[in-house]
Amino acid sequence: MHDTAARPALGPGPMLDAHTHAFPDDLADRAIASLEASAVWFPCRATCDGTVSGLVASMDRAGIRRSVVASVATRPEQTEKILAWSSAIASDRLVPLASVHPDHPAPEAAVAAIAEAGLAGLKLHPYYMDCPADDPRMVRIARAAARAGLVVLCHAGYDLAFARSDVASPRRLRRLHEQAPDLRLVAAHLGGWECWHRARQHLVGRPVYLETSFTLGRCPEALVREILAAHPPEYLLFGTDAPWRDQRADLARFVALDIDDGLKRRMLSENGHRLLGLAATG
Repeated sequence: MHDTAARPALGPGPMLDAHTHAFPDDLADRAIASLEASAVWFPCRATCDGTVSGLVASMDRAGIRRSVVASVATRPEQTEKILAWSSAIASDRLVPLASVHPDHPAPEAAVAAIAEAGLAGLKLHPYYMDCPADDPRMVRIARAAARAGLVVLCHAGYDLAFARSDVASPRRLRRLHEQAPDLRLVAAHLGGWECWHRARQHLVGRPVYLETSFTLGRCPEALVREILAAHPPEYLLFGTDAPWRDQRADLARFVALDIDDGLKRRMLSENGHRLLGLAATG
């Protein structure tokens, strides 16, 4: 049972975290150790063990009913393996996103396989895929996802494991969406981690979803509130980036924001469930 005592007094809807990660049990220890070691900007430590059961336990502590679990194909041959694992962990609690590497030999077929498996969408990460967000290979995947009605969650902004570059800049994500305008695109980290002013310039106001993962407590609160106030409220989501952020702590940061409670309810439950085609019950 999830921890209803942790639920903020914002209404009865089940809370949804739009951005989390987990790994197969036999890979989790190595994946967490490798990712922790790769952080070059500042130390980053996982708040749980990186397994599916560890994520669900974190959700229970926070009172979060559902989490989107995003995976990234760092090599083309991982595409099908990630789809198989994502399909296996799908449940009422977990909403997996698969991934398609931009160098996959048949990206349209790979996207179609995700849709046929009944998954909600896929994750793209320009840094780990070594491919700019607006590269023709990414556009090809985005257009196929749009045709299939899938959601695409894309890393936005800098990444603490890499030297700064513009491969996932808000400007490039805007170009990606302009070339696939029917795509249900989610720009992670409030549209541009550590470059939020550029997210304000290039993405805010567009029909692109923004979510709060790894942002609260990092981005100045005044700028967070400015972005949330200027963006269409139906395109805003709550996310954490667990296990790299503690879900319960990030939820507390979010609830403490000086924004309208109605918007908090939409971000915590209504918008995410609608985007993913889920009933906001349970």
